[in-house]
Amino acid sequence: MKSGWKIILLVVLIAILLGAVCMGVGLMTGADFTRIWATLDDKYHVDMYYQYFMEVWALLQTELL
Repeated sequence: MKSGWKIILLVVLIAILLGAVCMGVGLMTGADFTRIWATLDDKYHVDMYYQYFMEVWALLQTELL
């Protein structure tokens, strides 16, 4: 099971690296960050997950403090 987690971690790190490379290439070829963000948000609803995370984080902070 230990090697299974290493494989999962390796796949996640590769995905993050590829995402960063794609963002870099997009920015170097003239794409605007707002356009890249809008495209990702249209496909994966990134903003919705971000807002949900921020609401949960604020709720946890008020409950735990």
